[in-house]
Amino acid sequence: MSLAIVYSRASMGVQAPLVTIEVHLSNGKPNFTLVGLPEKTVKEAQDRVRSALLNAEFKYPAKRITVNLAPADLPKEGGRFDLPIAIGMLAASGYIDAEKLKQFEFIGELALTGQLRAVHGVIPAILAAKKAKRKCIIAYGNANEASLVSDQETYFAHSLLEVVQFLNNQGELPLAKDMTAQSAVDFSGENQKDLTDIIGQQHAKRALIIAAAGQHNLLFLGPPGTGKTMLASRLTGLLPEMTDQEAIETASVASLVQNELNFHNWKQRPFRAPHHSASTPALVGGGC
Repeated sequence: MSLAIVYSRASMGVQAPLVTIEVHLSNGKPNFTLVGLPEKTVKEAQDRVRSALLNAEFKYPAKRITVNLAPADLPKEGGRFDLPIAIGMLAASGYIDAEKLKQFEFIGELALTGQLRAVHGVIPAILAAKKAKRKCIIAYGNANEASLVSDQETYFAHSLLEVVQFLNNQGELPLAKDMTAQSAVDFSGENQKDLTDIIGQQHAKRALIIAAAGQHNLLFLGPPGTGKTMLASRLTGLLPEMTDQEAIETASVASLVQNELNFHNWKQRPFRAPHHSASTPALVGGGC
């Protein structure tokens, strides 16, 4: 089959819109054309995919290759489309049964050796794939955060070759949810900040307790060094543990930032302390 369709997910904040990757091989002068509003990092996938296929001992098709990332009006960025593009080329070349790809979504960056590298924003993509009733195949480096979505069937692999063998029923891939033991929740409070650490400040402590109990807003006023931030940081210890839905939403945001997600107490409510001089764009983000 000279045409293959592969599913993946883009990253737009905590949203993960579906991206349908269409790969077509046709006769003519060997060429690689990538369309669908790709940014520079996506365009560079051509060289990464070529080297990954050759180093995984696959034959790179000497044909006119056209790759379309649909929808065409959605900007695509990052290396997350390397794996689905490679899978699409292999399916169009006959190495993989294209019909089997309908039940999977692929996310991962390829090294020149054919190894899979982790990308940002995997949790929103897995949640979106769950709603679409499709399974996910991701890189090993994303397996820990993927294990937090325990009710979704997500596989992880170390290399492109492992993924191809799995799709051809020549091998098995481990499930991310089986790594739960490595990312187990530890909400014992061992590292939780507590009001008992603060001496004095009885009125402020009482205000914190009332705000936590009634879910009220709270404003501390005072000169620098009087303990406003120290008191505010204890509020998370007074609040109840997040529900699974709240924790997953918070983890989705953290998965967009490298090394931001703490797997050992991911249900602990986050605390942020921006500087008082921070501008509005610095707090909520700027740009187009």
